[in-house]
Amino acid sequence: MKLIPNFAELLHEIKLPSPEKCFLIEVGDEKYIEKWIRDGEIACDLETLFEWINIEYKLKKNNLTNKEKQISEDIKKRFPIDQWRVIKIFSDHQKKYRYYKKAIQDVKNRTTPRMNEQAIMTIFSPGWGINT
Repeated sequence: MKLIPNFAELLHEIKLPSPEKCFLIEVGDEKYIEKWIRDGEIACDLETLFEWINIEYKLKKNNLTNKEKQISEDIKKRFPIDQWRVIKIFSDHQKKYRYYKKAIQDVKNRTTPRMNEQAIMTIFSPGWGINT
């Protein structure tokens, strides 16, 4: 599993996709996470996937058999076990920022500097588009 090639560009342009779409499945990954892949993409929440990987492949255990150790090492090489949280934080933060920015812009478009508080609050009533 690897990070999408244009991640840095999308990060700076504030256009990151959902955390799950920030990663590409590589050949051989499906062997380990087949149940979480649909149409070549991650089909669950990123946190769910990595929690499952940690439990399923005993990544936090010390007393593993030789075979389990080999699988664990391969998992750690293939998947961003320690880095996925940072990608999720960046992506989630941008999504919130975009939505927040859109709401603020919508309010600015619907108000004037002379509107009183009660008039401004009517903007948020159903039918105005912000919370419908």
